[in-house]
Amino acid sequence: MSDSLVSRPEASRNGNPAQTAALDIVLLTGADRLSLDSVAFSLMDTCEAAYGITYDVRVSADAPDEIECAEPGQPVSDMEVLRIVSMPGGDTGLRSADTQVCPVSDCCLTCTVKHDAARMLEQLSGRSGIVLIALPIGVEGTPVAQYLDDLLSLNEWGAGMRIATIANAVGLDEFEERFFDDEPLCLAGTSEEDGVFDARSTGAVVSRLICEAMHVLELPMVGAGCMARHVDADGDCRCRDIIRAIADPGAIVCEDAHEVTLRALAAQQQEQKEELSVSPQ
Repeated sequence: MSDSLVSRPEASRNGNPAQTAALDIVLLTGADRLSLDSVAFSLMDTCEAAYGITYDVRVSADAPDEIECAEPGQPVSDMEVLRIVSMPGGDTGLRSADTQVCPVSDCCLTCTVKHDAARMLEQLSGRSGIVLIALPIGVEGTPVAQYLDDLLSLNEWGAGMRIATIANAVGLDEFEERFFDDEPLCLAGTSEEDGVFDARSTGAVVSRLICEAMHVLELPMVGAGCMARHVDADGDCRCRDIIRAIADPGAIVCEDAHEVTLRALAAQQQEQKEELSVSPQ
């Protein structure tokens, strides 16, 4: 792991806003709620001056008893998106949170989120620091990043804002079970009776999210681990090797998400871009 990604509490928890005129946007993706929430909480805890926007899917109160899988790109009237916005608390270090419901009635889940995220970013125009946007389970960061990047370049309110990175939260507990799962990904609820499902398989979503990420943030095992299909002769699990094999060659794989700071996550991606811009042709 790069040293620049290791947490330094004395530098990252002092409550001071970032000394920059830019507003860096970090998109966080994940295929399971526990890992996504754990990484999001850990990152926000390293930067008290950060803004947080979290999206979660839940079953609509007026949804029918039988809920079908959501086809990619199609509207889903059986679910709604819960948006939670956390604002820095200044010198107190406390955060104020605002929760609202965004219905998914006239567009797909990805479009609902990216349109709403744009409205939230517009309200932050002129501010500096970092915004962590935790996308709903299964939503890919690339189309959201492309849409937001276009808006930032076309609108005055986007001046000084940039998409810093797309990070993916991967929990090693039950990773193998999800990676080889060909059943539809559960977006909300817990069972076929009360859940909303994506038409894509869980394994396909896990792979796509890892492949697109600029940073892959792993959560170490805390439970029984995987199903041990890939344990080598020495008894070591090979799930980390699987993740590195399907990740982009240029991606940074961090073996402990809790050692990563939000500021370093955004800053390192900028450093990589600057190195590429001055490299000889």
